[in-house]
Amino acid sequence: MLPAASGAQAPAAPAAAVPDSVTVGAPATTPTELRVGRVSVQGNVAVDSARVLRTFEVQSGTRFSEDMVKRGIRKLFALGLFGDIFVDPVQHDSQVDLVIHVKERPRIGKIAFAGNKKRENSDLEKHMNLHVGEAFQPTLVEAQIDSLIHYYHGEGYARATVQAQADTAAATQLVTVTFKIAEGEKVKIQRIEFAGVHAIAPRRLRKAMKSHARWALGGGDVKDENIADDATGIEAVYHKNGYRDATVASHDLLPGSRSDRLIYRVTVDEGRHYDFGAISWSGNSALPTATLEKGWRTKGNRVQYDQSRIERAQSAAYGEYAEKGYLYLNIEPREAVRDSLVDVVFHVTEGLPSKVRFVNIAGNKGTRENVIRREISIHEGDQFRRSALIRTQGDIMRLGIFEDVQIDFAPVESTDVDINLKIKEKQVGTASAGAGYTSQSGVTGFVELGHNNVLGNGQSVNMHLERGGKTSDYELSFTEPWFRGTPTLLGFSLFNTYRELDLYNDRRTGGSGRIGRPLPWPDYSRGSVSYRLENVKITAFSDTLSPEDSTVLQGVQVGKGVLTSSFDFTFSRNSTDNPFYPTRGTRLELDSELAGGAFGGAVNFNKHRGEGRLYLPSILKGLTTMIKSRVAVLSGYVGQRYPVPPYERFRLGGGTTLDPLRGYDDYEVVPRKFQDAIPVTTTDSTGVHTTSYRSVRYPGGRFMTVYTIEQQFPVVHPLHGVVFFDAGNTWDMPREIKPFDLKMSLGLGFRMEIPLLGNIGFDYGYGFNHEEFNTATGVYTRKGRFKGHFLIGNIGF
Repeated sequence: MLPAASGAQAPAAPAAAVPDSVTVGAPATTPTELRVGRVSVQGNVAVDSARVLRTFEVQSGTRFSEDMVKRGIRKLFALGLFGDIFVDPVQHDSQVDLVIHVKERPRIGKIAFAGNKKRENSDLEKHMNLHVGEAFQPTLVEAQIDSLIHYYHGEGYARATVQAQADTAAATQLVTVTFKIAEGEKVKIQRIEFAGVHAIAPRRLRKAMKSHARWALGGGDVKDENIADDATGIEAVYHKNGYRDATVASHDLLPGSRSDRLIYRVTVDEGRHYDFGAISWSGNSALPTATLEKGWRTKGNRVQYDQSRIERAQSAAYGEYAEKGYLYLNIEPREAVRDSLVDVVFHVTEGLPSKVRFVNIAGNKGTRENVIRREISIHEGDQFRRSALIRTQGDIMRLGIFEDVQIDFAPVESTDVDINLKIKEKQVGTASAGAGYTSQSGVTGFVELGHNNVLGNGQSVNMHLERGGKTSDYELSFTEPWFRGTPTLLGFSLFNTYRELDLYNDRRTGGSGRIGRPLPWPDYSRGSVSYRLENVKITAFSDTLSPEDSTVLQGVQVGKGVLTSSFDFTFSRNSTDNPFYPTRGTRLELDSELAGGAFGGAVNFNKHRGEGRLYLPSILKGLTTMIKSRVAVLSGYVGQRYPVPPYERFRLGGGTTLDPLRGYDDYEVVPRKFQDAIPVTTTDSTGVHTTSYRSVRYPGGRFMTVYTIEQQFPVVHPLHGVVFFDAGNTWDMPREIKPFDLKMSLGLGFRMEIPLLGNIGFDYGYGFNHEEFNTATGVYTRKGRFKGHFLIGNIGF
């Protein structure tokens, strides 16, 4: 049993209720006006007198009032430090000296636990609100008992009980509080039963519950907070399916087949089934009823009652009003029942439209404020528009230099609002060195220095140096997204690359310049023009080409540089909500490269690419579905003298090539007629001739298409996972195109954005239509095979 403190008891909460009566002695005489003289404290031991006087708030020299003294006593009781308080007034002449007599509560000297075997003392101490040295209050001890029981129930000990015993040492007046715990067995839910359920299938109700029955891999925990949420989830299912009055009457935990098993029985009062009757709006003058009714779409004449439909219509109406600047309004759905119908009247109380007073930006430590403000679609003095707020958040995120952008608004004078942007920057600079491996490049060493927010101006600069046995890559680029304060993008790049491909070596040296501007239509779109001048030099692995190699590399001036002069015309549109891991929106990019002809150079061709991506919520919660389609066409000019260079054709395969197709080797997928086996004869030291075969997949096609479906999901920040399906192929002539003749693959992978390193990932795919080459017979055999792809750098995930 808990001992009771003497005198008035202070309640548990700090701002406690006060006693019904307080003790104040009466002065000997009552002159017309008495003044408070000296105020003193007696009986306090641990509590400082200054604290008592400061809380009492009756000052010397003020007019004496019994009500004022009573208020002071109530404030002292609210401290929870005293078991008894009374004030003794001592009058002399026209003054009253006040002596505050207090009796302190005993203090807690020790907290102990007994009976706990399955949980250590250290685990219980983490959930303690009582502390040694505090004033002992029985109500606070009772609250602590509830907290410990809640902890045990959350750990699966549904039968756990806790009692408290307080022992006071006479010499020190310190209380030892011992919590006696009976843990009981850890119980699990054996099964969930329903009573009174007829209209809804039990499996649908179980899906709406947080509690679940135990199964082979675990589960079945009994948690108080889950049981409370179970009732809400079950009722929501009923309210969504026409049962407006349905309630959970009770939920009981009954003995199961074993002492550590429980049967969770939920009793439901379903009520009757309702349909919607008349739906109307009233009180709206700023918006026509037809606009508000857009949030209420029904199919058919008779629609069953659905509470979530009412909430969605209400939310949609708030959104329509927010678009017009109305933030201070109330939309109240009023329901009226007639027989089995529910009429709903949305009653609108309109206020005045709001304007934006200030747009405040916080959190930008390394980014200049003007870089953020130039992306803002709503400004000071504008009428508030919800769509402009959403657009602003998306435009800032699409810069790629922020980890998060939170936008909120706060009321100010009248009906105006301040818009507050809370920016969280991410580390966008890269300064890394190391080694990497890809099937295309082999082992390489690299040094990369780059920054997407140079001096906080939003400019990007990148220097990439890479060298390996099969590749070398030296590149310098710079981009200014806002030239001279206008949304004009300017950029340039210089490069010198060398790659050993499957049949030949490719060296390209040159540079490019780019200019771009946002387009007035369609929204989120941009157009750009770039000029590229490069020298392309194709060499073979050996100084002397075999006749077979000469045939394969037809049209290429082997060993001689070929000057390519080209213009690129690009249209892009990006409405996604995140530059790296979008969950909604679209991306579209159309690119036309015109080389030679009127632009000079030694080669003539035109290449057209198009890629579209759609991001939308998946049928599985927490996943994002990405659907991508890429098509490309390569052709020459009418009447041109020289053929299109074969190295410009499309060859699919790999994960990091220009045209990837996961699950296949780099450059594996070419038109079937260009897939050949060339005999190679060797002679050993004894004069024996041996013939083997070499696989040749060259040149590629002039038409290409790739389709991708991905399920993207976050794992643990910043790790993301994907499950993908790829399908694609190449063709040489228009008459050879077969849209459904595709090389397919299925696989999974991960993505991660690492500061100072950039994007990395790994995809592991199974190519269903891979063709295995036998070097002894020169025969291709169709065979499925797994293939892994390392991804690093600015890969278009």
